[in-house]
Amino acid sequence: MNIIQVFSTPIWNSEFPDFQNQKQSFLDCVAEYKKNNPDSGSRSNISGYESPMKLTNEPAFAPLFEFVAQMGMKANFDNQFVDCDVYITSAWANINDNRAAHNHEHVHSDTYSGVFYLQVPEKSGKISFTNPGLNKLWQGTMLSESKNKFTAEHLKFEPKEGQIYIWPSYLPHSVMPNDHDDARISISFNIICIPKENIPHTK
Repeated sequence: MNIIQVFSTPIWNSEFPDFQNQKQSFLDCVAEYKKNNPDSGSRSNISGYESPMKLTNEPAFAPLFEFVAQMGMKANFDNQFVDCDVYITSAWANINDNRAAHNHEHVHSDTYSGVFYLQVPEKSGKISFTNPGLNKLWQGTMLSESKNKFTAEHLKFEPKEGQIYIWPSYLPHSVMPNDHDDARISISFNIICIPKENIPHTK
């Protein structure tokens, strides 16, 4: 009997190449941004800090977002998209600095979403992705002794400093609580890809 795999959800991973040289300037920028924006009104973050979604305006993060845009172009190639321009529409800091802090499950708009891990103490909360192909009515999840790519309800990644993950923005995801009260700092972002023929050209 043959098996036909009809749907697949990609997740791209890379390491920011200049992380050690840029880490402190990134941390300083986040600290200053939080000082100037102490209360943003959380969207998915519970008991932690979620900044306004305007970190793309901060010059200190320009090298990071240039690299993220390159990852978006590679994702477009893997998806066999038409020729697109890639724009980071929003970016924000998440600071989970207590054992209650976590991010509830949610999805994003645009084309891709992603996260960059800036400061990750040991035993920080994992990022968890939910299989979009399953629902609570399906009986098969309880029949698999060892979860695999067909039966797993969730996939969890251990955060590591300097790492970047990008995924299709429809993919549900959440962040688990820390096992400590030290600050886990990440930068989340959204990417939109616009076909070049749809962009008006100026003379």
